[in-house]
Amino acid sequence: MGTRQILDDVLRELTLSRDEFFRFEKIAKDFIKLLDGIGIGSFIGGSFAKETVVKTEGKQDIDIFVVFDSAKELDKFESILNGLDLSGPLKKVHGSRDYFNVDCGDVILEVVPVMKNLNPEDAENVTDVSLSHVGYIRTEIKKNPRLSNEIKLAKRFCAANRVYGAESYIRGFSGYSIEVLVCHFGGFVKFLKGMKKAHVVDPSKFFRTKNEVMRELNSAKLNSPIILVDPTFKHRNATAGLSKETFDKFLEVAQAFLKEPSKEFFEKKELDIGAFKIFSKEKGFLFFEMKLETEKQEGDIAGTKMKKFFDFFVSELLRKGQEIVKKEFDYSGKGLAANGYLVVDEKNGVEVRGPSLKMKEATVKFKKAKKGHGIFEKDGFFWFVDKLSVKGIFESVKKFEKEMDVVVKIV
Repeated sequence: MGTRQILDDVLRELTLSRDEFFRFEKIAKDFIKLLDGIGIGSFIGGSFAKETVVKTEGKQDIDIFVVFDSAKELDKFESILNGLDLSGPLKKVHGSRDYFNVDCGDVILEVVPVMKNLNPEDAENVTDVSLSHVGYIRTEIKKNPRLSNEIKLAKRFCAANRVYGAESYIRGFSGYSIEVLVCHFGGFVKFLKGMKKAHVVDPSKFFRTKNEVMRELNSAKLNSPIILVDPTFKHRNATAGLSKETFDKFLEVAQAFLKEPSKEFFEKKELDIGAFKIFSKEKGFLFFEMKLETEKQEGDIAGTKMKKFFDFFVSELLRKGQEIVKKEFDYSGKGLAANGYLVVDEKNGVEVRGPSLKMKEATVKFKKAKKGHGIFEKDGFFWFVDKLSVKGIFESVKKFEKEMDVVVKIV
């Protein structure tokens, strides 16, 4: 089966039928009419507005942007929503700016308050930039309608391979960054090929050279493995949250698909923990499965809390001279629990440098304190062997559970 046939088959599976699209759209428009009836302007945003929506297995999300002229008006919005006769239960979600979910059965309306601004540089919150994002992508698709389907393929590919999502516990591609990159490269396959060589991407050609980009953008936003200059706002890196680990994973699966295309690359698979265990046993490594729980709000906040603890444990293992062979953090984005998996080449003794041989007083104290720890001399210093175990390091990290709002155990 050729690449194009594979992609066409995938498209048929991930594209909403006309009946589904219009039914979901009617639910959104009914909500907009409800707001319009009390003098509040709103419109459909996100992937529905851009015609890049991908069919989901669970409830379909539809973004509704509710536009306000002032922060004072925005502050009253929650009480206004609570007084309306909504078609489903209302839930407040905390974020850089709080937004709301209305559960309408098989559709979740994500009601996002935004401040009206004509210039992205005047945006008070990153959410407000979404208004210009919708306009840019719609314009690009109007120029080349084929890009709509190409973006859907890219989104499904990234989601299936766990590299989609700007949430802190994923640190992957945002939906908008995928849309911009696919438009820039001209299609899904071209996107996969182009990303291998890309480092700085400036679709609107705001800057003359890559060096100028690096000079003009905030240095705090230049740590990502690829710099994507937001085509609607020249001083914003649209992939600032993308981690090298996630990007490397993307490049690996992208090259694998290009080498041997298959529909399997668009199918999200559960982590094969059995393979982890077999690999560990064959190589003589340690396998650890961590169960993490938190009471923080489900979604990005809960996921970030648990990922932070997992990363803290990993950093302590590395600091103590342990070798991480494989690691995976698994959180569905829902609920208050996650799993972490580690394959570790355990080092039972790590050499730690002590004082210089010339420091007589310090060496006396050192020898007394580290008696029985295998003290030896090397390169003009005293050294000792710190006897360690991964379980011992875990127990020392576990003491920070309360401080980090996470409960964790190894199973």
